[in-house]
Amino acid sequence: MKFSKRELGLITMIGVLLLVVSLSFIYHFYNNNDNELEEMNWYFEGEETKEQDVTEQQQQIIIDLKGEVAYPGVYELEEGQRMKDLIQLAGGLTPAADEMKINLAAVLSDAIVVYIPKVGEEEVPMVEAMIGGNQTSTSQDGKVNINQATSEELQQLPGIGPAKAEAIISYRDDNGPFQTVEDLQNVSGIGPKSLEKLRDHLQIK
Repeated sequence: MKFSKRELGLITMIGVLLLVVSLSFIYHFYNNNDNELEEMNWYFEGEETKEQDVTEQQQQIIIDLKGEVAYPGVYELEEGQRMKDLIQLAGGLTPAADEMKINLAAVLSDAIVVYIPKVGEEEVPMVEAMIGGNQTSTSQDGKVNINQATSEELQQLPGIGPAKAEAIISYRDDNGPFQTVEDLQNVSGIGPKSLEKLRDHLQIK
């Protein structure tokens, strides 16, 4: 079948138009996809940054340090840091500080007052949380209040792991505060031998 020059020209023009339309469609398709991908990446990067900012804010704790340290004052630490970190940040203890009444391994919590006593000081001010006025679970002599301690604080005690710590808290929630140290034997997994190891590290009130 033969085509005239006019028909061949028309077919050529149609072919060129189809090619131009196809190339234009392909260009816009990929260009739009790239823009959408960039927008999605920007969105998720922004969300990730927000989550990191929230996490960082939640990890900060504020402590009011008083007593026998080089530089008493209000300090900002990270959640999970211990008494030794706070004292080091404050320039260390003074020569008059009573180290025997300080638990350097105690885990600090937010919004508390920490008081470092002098040697021979009998009446040591209570360490109280600034919000609600509740006493902290760790006293100046390092004893843990089993009626207020968190799971993490209970795990600082000898022989107490995560399971026993949760059992103590569950018993406390179900039955109310412990009346005596001996009541700990009512908690599953804690017998007379375990109690003797814990006795010197505990307080009730």
